[in-house]
Amino acid sequence: MRYLGRYDVLAVAARVLRCASDDVVRRSNLDAIDRVLTDVRRTGGLAEAAGALLAGLVRERPFDGANRVVAVAVVLQFVSLNRADLQLEPVSEVDELLDRITAGAAGDAEAAAFVRSRLEHHPVTAEDLQEHLKIELSLEDVVQDVWRGDPMYEHFSEEARRVIVLAQEEARGLDHVYVGTEHLLLGVITLRTSVASRVLASMGITAPVVRELVVEIVGRGKSDAGAGAIPFTPRAKSVFEFAWSEVRARGADRVGPEHLLLGVLHDGDGVGGQIVTKLAENVDEVRRKLEQRIDWRRRSESVVAEEAATWTTYGRRHHLLAELNAVLDENERLHEQVAKLRDLLRRHGIDPDS
Repeated sequence: MRYLGRYDVLAVAARVLRCASDDVVRRSNLDAIDRVLTDVRRTGGLAEAAGALLAGLVRERPFDGANRVVAVAVVLQFVSLNRADLQLEPVSEVDELLDRITAGAAGDAEAAAFVRSRLEHHPVTAEDLQEHLKIELSLEDVVQDVWRGDPMYEHFSEEARRVIVLAQEEARGLDHVYVGTEHLLLGVITLRTSVASRVLASMGITAPVVRELVVEIVGRGKSDAGAGAIPFTPRAKSVFEFAWSEVRARGADRVGPEHLLLGVLHDGDGVGGQIVTKLAENVDEVRRKLEQRIDWRRRSESVVAEEAATWTTYGRRHHLLAELNAVLDENERLHEQVAKLRDLLRRHGIDPDS
């Protein structure tokens, strides 16, 4: 089971409370959060852990404002991390349970039973494992055949490297013997866990539509690309260089899918840039959303870095930042869920900020 840590919870709270990460730290009772998370780790199954998390956060009230909504959002994130969904309808029953917990009439056991009755699991399939293995093997090929000797690529995050592998697969699927900006765009889109993919999806830019436009603009290839890594076009390499320059300009050191997408947008004459321009109502809005998410990540990392600076080993600091990056990526997926949760509560006459 994957457990949430303190900064996972704070990242969700920042989304719900609509504030910067440093603000949410000041507005939260960190000791109360830690107590709840300690209790959660003492439980057994997913329903028991989620119940303890929900009841604990409602009882402890560690957040300054919208405590109940934050508690529900944190639980949604927790079950999502463990490949499950929690059904909230009818929301009146959720609100009734929260009232009972607040009044001391319900505890962890009742919350766990409530969660168990609404939990939908999504087990890992053999296809998931095969796809994961395929990506790992392809990534090794790309690193060995294409990136060898170039230190820039050492700064590509795991997700950015997966985008490259997916771009290679997209090129292969279209029988193209090169990887261009259009394939990088498809790689970003098909890595659905990334911030960049969700930004594009929110604007209706999907892989099937993009593939159709790629075929319309450049056509399908006439020969199989064969095994091994497919070479990048000069424009694609320029995207990598732009992404790396963007990262350095921000004082960071890891290239993510969002930086690669900024690189595709920067080259408006490339096929990838042309396609986004055609599909998006406002390309500047795409950039604005990406910039917003990148900035939020940077500020969240800085909060962790300040606290981690007191630690004695670089390894522990690096591990915490790596964990936070993974959680931030997961929490981007929660962004739309939080908005839906607020709307759902309002439709039922419940103030989400109470």
